[in-house]
Amino acid sequence: MTTIDDLPAQQAASSARVAPTSHFYRNLPFWLVILIVGWILLAWAIIADPLYREIFETLRAGIPMTLFVAGCAYVIAVALGLLIGLVRANPPKNVHFRSPVTVLHALLYHLLTVYVEVVRGLPILIVLLIGTYVIFPQIVERITGVNVRAGVPTPAIIALGFAYGAFISETVRAGIQSIDKGQGEAARALGMTYFQTMRLVILPQAFRRVLPPLGNDLIAMIKDSSLVSALSIRDVTQIGRLYASNSFQTVETYLVIAFIYLTLTLIGSMFVRYLERRTKQVTR
Repeated sequence: MTTIDDLPAQQAASSARVAPTSHFYRNLPFWLVILIVGWILLAWAIIADPLYREIFETLRAGIPMTLFVAGCAYVIAVALGLLIGLVRANPPKNVHFRSPVTVLHALLYHLLTVYVEVVRGLPILIVLLIGTYVIFPQIVERITGVNVRAGVPTPAIIALGFAYGAFISETVRAGIQSIDKGQGEAARALGMTYFQTMRLVILPQAFRRVLPPLGNDLIAMIKDSSLVSALSIRDVTQIGRLYASNSFQTVETYLVIAFIYLTLTLIGSMFVRYLERRTKQVTR
């Protein structure tokens, strides 16, 4: 007679009798298989078809600009998001007008909150257009007296970094506030200053928690860098648009554009997952 205590052993024996292939098919990520098959088909078309090969050779010239824009804008966004996240993770409570530090902190907190809410409420393309054609040229012209030419990537990189900085700041703020307050209080009780507590106790733990969303922002930055094509910057998308309008090979051109961005994002995803694994190993 089978008892309840025998059920775990019977389940284990039943699982052992299942064919290994069934476990393989059950755990196989079919979405990844479909993605790889589509990528292989496009890669084969580029290798075997002269038309696709010509389009790829033309668009390949825009890959360095795409990576340059995405990389520089992401560095600006992370630096900006870290600073804003640190300020907004500590809302002002008791503001004493006799203390300049508390007044400055409250003023800075509210100004940065306005920046975050406004930028997050606007499309990224609108932020790019305003930053590139309105704000940046005015600042440069008043300081240096030089007119900014169209097609220069610097204004677009700064504007894209400021656009993503608002989103990353919310990620950093949430990561910092997710750490138990008792750890900060314990560090202060041991004699650490506020900056030592943040640098040695809070930020290392918050970084491990926000690493996945920061990696997702990196992938999104690579894709959204295509928006700079609207500013006449010769990235992959801009070169592809010009090629398609001149050759009338619209379908083939945009398929190759999709192949390039898919390749870049897949490489970025693998890099982010490698960092996550390394972070877990260091933590252990």
